[in-house]
Amino acid sequence: MLDYISGYTINRVTLFALILSLGLLVDDPIVDVENIHRHYKLRKESPLQALLTAVDEVRPPTILATFTVIVSFLPMFFITGMMGPYMAPMAFNVPIAMIVSLIVAFTVTPWASFKLLQSDYHSHSDEPPEELKQTAVYRAYRAALGPLLATSGRAKLFLLIVLIAFVGSTLLAVTRAVPLKLLPFDNKNELQIMIDMPRGTTLEQTDEVARVLGGYLATVNEVTDYQTYTGLAAPMDFNGMVRHYYLRSGGYLGEVRINLLPKDQREQQSHEIALRIRPDIERIGKQYGANLKIVEIPPGPPVLSDLVAEVYGPPEASIADLIAVSKRIRADMEKTEGVVDVDDFSEAQHDKVRFQLNREKAALSGISVAQVAETLHIAAGGQMVGIVHQDSERQPLEIVLQLPRALRSSVPDLLALRVKTGQGDLIPLSEIGAATLGNEDQPIFHKNLQRLNYVVASMAGRSPVEAVFDLNDTLAERPLPDGYSAELAGEGEWKITVDVFRDLGLAFAAALVMIYVLLVGQTGSLSVPLVMMIAIPLTVIGIMPGFWLLNQFAAPVGAYPNPIYFTATAMIGMIALAGIVVRNSIILIDFIERIRARADATLAEALIEAGAIRLRPIFLTAGAAMFGAFVIILDPIFSGLAWSFIFGIFASTLFSLLVIPVVYFLINKKE
Repeated sequence: MLDYISGYTINRVTLFALILSLGLLVDDPIVDVENIHRHYKLRKESPLQALLTAVDEVRPPTILATFTVIVSFLPMFFITGMMGPYMAPMAFNVPIAMIVSLIVAFTVTPWASFKLLQSDYHSHSDEPPEELKQTAVYRAYRAALGPLLATSGRAKLFLLIVLIAFVGSTLLAVTRAVPLKLLPFDNKNELQIMIDMPRGTTLEQTDEVARVLGGYLATVNEVTDYQTYTGLAAPMDFNGMVRHYYLRSGGYLGEVRINLLPKDQREQQSHEIALRIRPDIERIGKQYGANLKIVEIPPGPPVLSDLVAEVYGPPEASIADLIAVSKRIRADMEKTEGVVDVDDFSEAQHDKVRFQLNREKAALSGISVAQVAETLHIAAGGQMVGIVHQDSERQPLEIVLQLPRALRSSVPDLLALRVKTGQGDLIPLSEIGAATLGNEDQPIFHKNLQRLNYVVASMAGRSPVEAVFDLNDTLAERPLPDGYSAELAGEGEWKITVDVFRDLGLAFAAALVMIYVLLVGQTGSLSVPLVMMIAIPLTVIGIMPGFWLLNQFAAPVGAYPNPIYFTATAMIGMIALAGIVVRNSIILIDFIERIRARADATLAEALIEAGAIRLRPIFLTAGAAMFGAFVIILDPIFSGLAWSFIFGIFASTLFSLLVIPVVYFLINKKE
């Protein structure tokens, strides 16, 4: 209902936000029910009083923990660019779900627990109260934490090991051991092959390449059907719009649209199929001298190509000079690992026939320039002169007046065309002009009032980020001529990647600040919130090694790697974890403070007892969040978010049960 009021539709993003919320919704009720069950086992109070005591015990930290989760999602509202609409539904739905969960945890859950658990309380009334120190959980936790609290040196050594693990995990991204990408490849039911023949290639030759490609595609098991378009653009789709394919026309251009089996009827995703057929497609392209590009429909971003170099020159540079420098950039790209389908926006040299009209002779003969232009246009390009209706045809047939290809391709034949004079005489074009043969002019592109040429490429088995770094290193070793530059952060994926990860980093920083302010306001301390927030960097120890481990099992497709990328959605999962993992720290430290308030409790005993009490609910809430995200792994786009959740929660839960008590011990041992 709130989504409807706020204008959000039921789509892929909102559904995943709801799925993600499932694992978080049960956290508050888990904390309530587990604490009620623990108090029932203590048998110190009546069922109703034990329930009220249990709920009252966890109410303040649970409220605080819930709001930390909410504020960790709120900064996603302010992400700019193309990722903004992706994140807004998640930033809206998860906080709403958490507020409802909190209300249920303090109303429905206690009532249901009292109704359902009091029979269990009475049925075991003859059993002795549970002694915490006699349980296996307490003994195991004491065996793990006790030695670390024995001496300050041992505690500091443990924290040093954790710090080294954190730095090492961070370096996995810096050293490219974990590949970074804006968004992974989606699993679509279609692919495209773009055919670029040398300028001047006939329509029949281009069509021959398209037919050979079709014959090969007919042997690919996952291909259900294909359509070829020669000399004209295919119907416009997402790629046609953002990559300007809808403008393609000419006999030397073509396109093949491929439809694949439904996702549930094939083992490989569309990206893996594209990698598998790439060697055969490239072989066909080399055989016919064609530049063939395998194009996938991306989930985003709307860029000209995966990798784009904008080549600029000095104002006095000619187009030929600019193209020459572009060819060098193209050669560097072709040598870069993982870079495929390299092309530039210059055209191959091809002849152009120019007819020079002798205006004086034409005027003396009574022939106008328009007459000559119209004659040549009809002869070479054709002109519709009427339509024919036939019963066997659904649409009217156009009658086009045009010279046969053999005649319009011959300069002497074109010069033999005759033009009618004002007196009715027919004069051949050769008497009033001459034809000269030259090269066609190169297209000129501008951006921000500057001349430039584009060099574009796609990636296979590698991230554009890594290719950009390699190209920058190449340009640093072999600089371009003075006055020339190659901008790699223009129309390609690199600039959007930088912008999105910048916004996500700012959102992460904002979430940390908001969580800290919230904790300071609740605890009245500047140091205790920092101890609570130690669980946040611990997620990196799980996330980065987790992605590295996944890539150790990622099988290549033929000669191409097929890595699992750390994407923007994975970064979003890391931001969301900031509030989720802190909730366990909040409740753990709250129990430590309660136990320390007892006169007979030492600091070490309070830490071990609080951890043993909170061990089971921490594992239950962590498991609920992990399993709630597990189903998202099946989606190729949001799987990064799910993996971040799973690895981050797993590592943070294990480490925080030891790290937070150890840090708390070092800070408070002198009191």
